[in-house]
Amino acid sequence: MPRPFALHVPGAVLALCLSLPLAAQGTAPAAAAARDSAPAPAAAPRPATPPATVTAGADGFGIRSADGAFSVRLRGGVQYDGRFFAEDTEEAAINTFAVRRARADLLGTLYSQYDFRLYMDFANSQVELLDAYLNARFSPAVQVRAGKFKVPMGLERLQTPWVVLFPERGFPTALVPNRDVGIQLHGVLGGGLLEYAAGVFNGTQDGGNQDVDASDSKDVVGRVFVQPFVKSAGPLRGLGLGVAASTGTQSGTLATPLLPTFRTSGREVFGRYRTDGTAPNTALADGRRTRIAPQGYWYAGPVGVLGEYTVSRQRIRRADDAEELENTAWQVEAAFALTGEAESFRGIAPAVPADPARGQWGAVELVARAHALELDEDAFPLYADPTRSMQAALAYGAGVNWYLNRNVRVLLAYERTDFDAASGTAERPAENSVIGRVQFAF
Repeated sequence: MPRPFALHVPGAVLALCLSLPLAAQGTAPAAAAARDSAPAPAAAPRPATPPATVTAGADGFGIRSADGAFSVRLRGGVQYDGRFFAEDTEEAAINTFAVRRARADLLGTLYSQYDFRLYMDFANSQVELLDAYLNARFSPAVQVRAGKFKVPMGLERLQTPWVVLFPERGFPTALVPNRDVGIQLHGVLGGGLLEYAAGVFNGTQDGGNQDVDASDSKDVVGRVFVQPFVKSAGPLRGLGLGVAASTGTQSGTLATPLLPTFRTSGREVFGRYRTDGTAPNTALADGRRTRIAPQGYWYAGPVGVLGEYTVSRQRIRRADDAEELENTAWQVEAAFALTGEAESFRGIAPAVPADPARGQWGAVELVARAHALELDEDAFPLYADPTRSMQAALAYGAGVNWYLNRNVRVLLAYERTDFDAASGTAERPAENSVIGRVQFAF
C-alpha cells in the first residue's frame, strides 16, 4: 500500500515565514512616527516690506508708501478778518471781526494715478462741502475728474484763496460758477504750453456753489489757456492767455430762483433780483444762460498782472414777462514784491522766513486793482427793485501783504466802491472799506 504524500518544512524556515508579517505590522507605525517627529525644512524668508514715510512741512502732513503709489496728506488753513467802514458808508455796513474761512483739506493718491480730495469749510459754525472728487491721471494730457469741484471758468476763481492778492476776489468772479457737481476731461500739453478742460455739470447760478441740481438741464463748460513762451527764458515766459465759456438751460422755482446776489469787497449786498416768495413778485431763471470769460496774466520777476472780463447772459422771467439780460464785469490787478521774490499765479514764497532777532522780515508785497460790475439796465424796474439794487459798481484799491513765511500771511487793503443807480432812483453812498487779514495755511 503506497505511503501518503507529505511536505516536510524545517521548523526554522517556518518560524521565519510566520515572523515576516508580524514584523512588517510592527515596524510601519514606528517608521511613520519617526517621519512625523522629524523637523520640517525651514521656509524661505519673505523680503521685508519697506516702511511708509511720514512727512511734515510747509505743504502739510502726510503718509506715503515706500514706492510712492499710495499717499494721503492733510492740509488746511484759517483766515481771520477785520472789516471796517468809513462813517459815510451805507448804514447797513457793520464793523466786525470774522472768521472768513476755516478749512480742512484731505488729499490722497491710490495706485500712483488716482487722486482724491475731500475739502471742507467750517467757518460761521457751519459745515460746507467744497470739493469731493476722484481724478484719474492717465497721462499729463489726459485726465478725468468726477465729483464736486471748481468749474473751470474764472481765472481768479481758479486761484486758491490762500494766495489771492486781496482779501476778496474781484467782480468777474461773481459772474462765474464757483463749485458744481459734474465730470470733466482735462490736461496739460507741451509741458505747460496749453491747458484745456471740458466738462458737463449740473449748472448753478453765477457765483453759486451747489450739491444737487435744481432742474433737469445741464451746463457744458470749456476752457483753453495757453502760455506760448513757457519754454523760453525771456520776459514773456510768464505770459498766459485764455478763454472760458459755458452754456445751459436753467429753470428756477420760487424756492430756488437760480439768480445771483452781488456783494462788494466789504461783503455788503449791492445788487439782487426781485424775490418775496410769491409768483407775481419773484424773478426766476427761465431759459438759456451763456457765459464767456477771456482772461490772462503776466509774471516777470517781482512783477505780476492779472486781468479778466466776464459776460453772463440769462433769460429771466417774472410772472408773464420774460427777457434775456446781460451782466458784465472786469478787473485788472497788479502786484510787486518789494523784497524781490518772483511773482506767480500760485503766489510767492519768501526767500527767508521772518525772524526779527536775525534781522529777517520775510517778504513784502504791494498790490493794487480796479474792477467793476454792471447789471443790464433792462433789469430795472421789472426784475430788480431800483430802491434796493444798484445798477453798477466800480471799485479801486491798494494794499500791502506781509509773508512771514510760506504758511503765515498778513494782508491789509483799502478799497473804495462807487455805485451807479438805475435811472430816476436815489444814489447810494460810496463804500470805503479797510480789510485786514491774518492767515495761516499749510
